Amino acid sequence: MKTHKILTGVAALAMITASAQDNNLVMNGSFENTNGKIHGRAEYTKADSISSSNNTTIDLYSKDACGSDFDVPDNYMGSQGSKTGDNYAGITAYYGQDGILKKNPGYRKYSEYIQFVLREPLVAGKAYTVTFNFSLAERSAFAVSGLGVYFTKEKMDEKKNSYLDVTPHIIATEILSDKEWSSFTGTYVAKGGERYMTLGCFDDYMMVSKVIPENTNNSRKAYYFIDDVGVSPAIISDDNIATILAGGCYRLKNLNFETDKSVILPESYSELDGLAGFLKQYPFIVVYIDGHTDKVGTDTHNEELSQSRADAIRTYLVKAGVADTRMKTRAFGETQPIENTQQPSLENRRVEITICGQEPVGAK
Repeated sequence: MKTHKILTGVAALAMITASAQDNNLVMNGSFENTNGKIHGRAEYTKADSISSSNNTTIDLYSKDACGSDFDVPDNYMGSQGSKTGDNYAGITAYYGQDGILKKNPGYRKYSEYIQFVLREPLVAGKAYTVTFNFSLAERSAFAVSGLGVYFTKEKMDEKKNSYLDVTPHIIATEILSDKEWSSFTGTYVAKGGERYMTLGCFDDYMMVSKVIPENTNNSRKAYYFIDDVGVSPAIISDDNIATILAGGCYRLKNLNFETDKSVILPESYSELDGLAGFLKQYPFIVVYIDGHTDKVGTDTHNEELSQSRADAIRTYLVKAGVADTRMKTRAFGETQPIENTQQPSLENRRVEITICGQEPVGAK
């Protein structure tokens, strides 16, 4: 079984000495407590303390299901035994754009999220180990990155069935294609009062890989089995508290380019040198470099410009000694403005850095 240690968003850069299954705060994280047998699709409401965050359907699978479609191990999406116990859940993380979806574009943003209840509120400033086991269903047509979790004080009840418009607290930056049970582990430092945790795919961090041959009859899905979800207190040393990265996204305040170009102005070098020094000091993290523009110009031009500027930042950091493999660039063009204006805006013309905790370089 593979283990994916993803320390992202609000993440601790430390050795974790507590197991997520000790003192587990997630109620019914293994889906064993159910009210009645499973008969068909979307019967997640039969599982105690489990809900959907965005008005979508979540499947349950059980060894004593009525009918073979939702049985364990063999079911309509593949063959997989439970990680522990008799039950597990299944979610559609991504729908491909082929087949029926060409005529129904709304499904292209459809994604399912499981919401869990915590036994007690999280304590501000305390670190928690977050774990879950996942397996890409054998009948999936795609595999994706972007699987992660998001904590809230109040229960989420979005009425739309598309991707949640939030920044996850822990995220998998690699494409998860394992078809046997694999473990996801991350660390979350609480803001205080969180009572709910949502698990699913967050599209800002999603890359897609087709895992079946072209022209093959397929499910058009990236579908994941989920089991043994846990949140438990983590023990980290006081020395490492100072290196906790509090919040995923950082804007480089003094980063400027030549007008309508991706040429970095000299007054921005000190900002970038500071970032390079930070990345070299902590070689166990990776970053997203996100380019943004204002609304002046065409959509195509702005997307190309934002990509070019993000690439320019990565090139500068590589020359400063940061490994290229630790950086991923993304282009958002004018789609995520800070100021809601059609006029030229320095606030909107920006590059942001999303810091993602990762295993130490060279770790197994």
